[in-house]
Amino acid sequence: MASCRNLEEKVVEETWEHFQRMDPDEFKKLAANVEKKEQLMAAVRSAAGEVVKLTDGLRSDMSPSDIESHLAKHLSADRVELIKKGLTIPTYQVRLNKRSDGHVSVDITRDQKEFMPSINLETVADVNVAKWIQIASIIVEAVLLVMSAVGIKADVSDAIIKKTAEEVVEVVESSSLLQKAVKQLEEAFHSGSSWDKAKAIFTLIKDSHSVGILWKIIKSLCQNMSTWDWIKTAGLVSAEIIAAVATDGAALIAKIVLALNSAYDFVRKVINVSELNAMKQ
Repeated sequence: MASCRNLEEKVVEETWEHFQRMDPDEFKKLAANVEKKEQLMAAVRSAAGEVVKLTDGLRSDMSPSDIESHLAKHLSADRVELIKKGLTIPTYQVRLNKRSDGHVSVDITRDQKEFMPSINLETVADVNVAKWIQIASIIVEAVLLVMSAVGIKADVSDAIIKKTAEEVVEVVESSSLLQKAVKQLEEAFHSGSSWDKAKAIFTLIKDSHSVGILWKIIKSLCQNMSTWDWIKTAGLVSAEIIAAVATDGAALIAKIVLALNSAYDFVRKVINVSELNAMKQ
């Protein structure tokens, strides 16, 4: 593992480069504002240093309670609590309804109200539409988890969630990398340990970052924030992922293990994807 200082500078450099690729117009504005640029880089540097501190002493065989105790040595009680609830921030629910006549339909709800039109699963194309919608919610909730992991609490409206999900569906449909990551997620949730499941979620997050959809998700979720606040959020989330990749993901995977303890709805969504895939066979 690189030294803490070397890693911090690596994360700062890569976060800055990623920002330039993802949003060149906002990048130019920020680059011209020396004070804001320095504030962002300081926050990114601090986030990278935190990852190094959290990584030291972590093991893949640690129980959630041991992980919580480890995190509590370095993070405030509020930060730890936010991480624990990181996979309970709801987007929407996809429910499969198996009727007595053998047909299956899908209801898509949010807060127990219709969120998107129901889908009758009559063809493979129908099943795929339902699957992409379900995968989109999984990816968005994984990003919301990383936001929680860096200490940012999100509160988003129906309209923002719907717009974000539509953008994610478009990317997932054509991304073999994300589809492969979701398949690995299914396999891990079928027979893997808590660490295996968390690692599969980490891979999905990392690949979402690689294809550029993670930045778009953050910008969409944070559209009601000030420009500076969403840029800082995107910078911190990107820094968390870049630092995690450089340290084999241990700190972020451990946070995900802790969040999985109460992620009942998230687990149901992964099971839904497996059931939808089985319908096509």
